[in-house]
Amino acid sequence: MTVHISVPVEDTDRIDLEAWAQTRGVPVGLMVAEAVAVYVQDQREIIAAVAEARADIAAGRVSSHEDVVAEFQARRAAAQTGL
Repeated sequence: MTVHISVPVEDTDRIDLEAWAQTRGVPVGLMVAEAVAVYVQDQREIIAAVAEARADIAAGRVSSHEDVVAEFQARRAAAQTGL
């Protein structure tokens, strides 16, 4: 099901959107719909990651700040030496 939503857009953004849409040969609405779809998917992934992190915390699956820093330093050193 598709719904239509009115969204206020700054005039400068509208001008850019119209120019880009013309370049792509698509309606502005399609470009905005694509952008919204990407945003919604990003938000779903962020919400899922936060829920997973909260579950890990609740289950005691946590690392100290020092352990995390040490792990990143080891990864950086390995990447710099090409390992």
